[in-house]
Amino acid sequence: MAEKRDDETILLSGQRVRKDDVRLEACGTIDELSSILGVVRAFLRDGDEVSEALLKIQEHLFVLGSQISALGSERGFRKIEEDHVKYLEDLIREYEKRVPKLAHFVYPGGAPAGALLHLARAVARRVERMLVALSRRFQLELIAITYANKLSKALFLLARYVNLREGFEEKTWIRS
Repeated sequence: MAEKRDDETILLSGQRVRKDDVRLEACGTIDELSSILGVVRAFLRDGDEVSEALLKIQEHLFVLGSQISALGSERGFRKIEEDHVKYLEDLIREYEKRVPKLAHFVYPGGAPAGALLHLARAVARRVERMLVALSRRFQLELIAITYANKLSKALFLLARYVNLREGFEEKTWIRS
């Protein structure tokens, strides 16, 4: 057996890859997103509905990360499925009702939890772009990309809701 090098790691697929492998980069970004959600949850009360939603999303992100790490393998690992996307669609419908309609772009910011949710939304967009790139090289199901797309919208709405609930007025950018 070949000696493991410090610039390599082994994916769930069993493949030994360099640490700059695009799959590993995607997994690291998914972990970064989950970590930001964990920080957001630290700013929220135990049992808070937003905190509970974020915990569920963190669970989904573990599924997505393992799915990416298993790309190129015949092994069966859990994958993002329709019920994961449906969860986000339900969340989006619910929180769209709770925040005012937008006429302008919103500057990220607000309460600590809201500002961090805006950051999480931006990282979710990066995850989505990485998944699109991965789909060109590996057989990645489109539903994983759909999930990342819906996730960024859900996080945006949760950010707006938390800021509204905390009494922070949204600052908007108006094109001239």
